[in-house]
Amino acid sequence: MAATVLLAGGALANATSASATVDPPSGGWDHTWTTSDSNPGGTVYVAEYGDVISVCDTDADGVAPRAQVAVQYPSGAYHIRYTLTASGGEGSCATARASQGGIYDLPENTSISVAVWLGPDYGNVTTHYYQNDH
Repeated sequence: MAATVLLAGGALANATSASATVDPPSGGWDHTWTTSDSNPGGTVYVAEYGDVISVCDTDADGVAPRAQVAVQYPSGAYHIRYTLTASGGEGSCATARASQGGIYDLPENTSISVAVWLGPDYGNVTTHYYQNDH
């Protein structure tokens, strides 16, 4: 079953409720991070090639995990591109990719920030960084 979720900036992404993981792209996942709770309720998967970013709900805790993607500008400040929400309950995922264009096409050779947390109030947030060089 698929659901459509509204993202920051009015963009849409699909959330599916198949399993709490998503199939890796052909090159595999470059990064995988979880929320900081004792039984991680959310996992983010990143494939730099194609700018594929997925967030999945991995626990039946009643709280939707979110992932916020930001790009570092030359000034050093990070600017939010979009937020994904896996709102379909345990096993649901929301995915964005460069092929969607616009805010999803992340610049190359730039530092990317990915924050993952539970619920609307930034519960168990962890923030991670990578150099988008693929």
